[in-house]
Amino acid sequence: MLNKKQTTIAALAIMLVGLLVVNIAMAATPAAVSAQQPPADVEKLMPQIPKTIEEAETAVYPVRGRFLMWTHDGVHVIWGRYGNGIFVGTDNLGKRCWGIYGNGIFAGFYDGEFFWGKYQAGSWKAIGLFGLRYSYGRYVLFPSPVLTAAQP
Repeated sequence: MLNKKQTTIAALAIMLVGLLVVNIAMAATPAAVSAQQPPADVEKLMPQIPKTIEEAETAVYPVRGRFLMWTHDGVHVIWGRYGNGIFVGTDNLGKRCWGIYGNGIFAGFYDGEFFWGKYQAGSWKAIGLFGLRYSYGRYVLFPSPVLTAAQP
């Protein structure tokens, strides 16, 4: 009887250690987002991007939510609004960006220069954003607040 309990405890311990190792490995690995080669659709996206920041600001209403994104080193940060497949933002250097998003791809203009990238599960990677050849980081989305009537 004692031998059966020892075997069960040993098997359970091995499974827990294996689970711990897998969790540590997954936590150390960034989300699987790759922006090495542009998809064929990037050229097709260009005509869909608003030409000016004013067009983008008009098209983003009603605002679906707000976003905050930053590079992996925290040097560059952008905050802004998104909705209707359009986003508009400002970075910590005061430069404006705008563009389109959907299906895990975003593209637009940062300080007048074209960029594109991919996003997934709170991570992003981009080419041309922040004037950098390649950048990556994290993002968080904030939904619009729900307005409620005051209770008397």
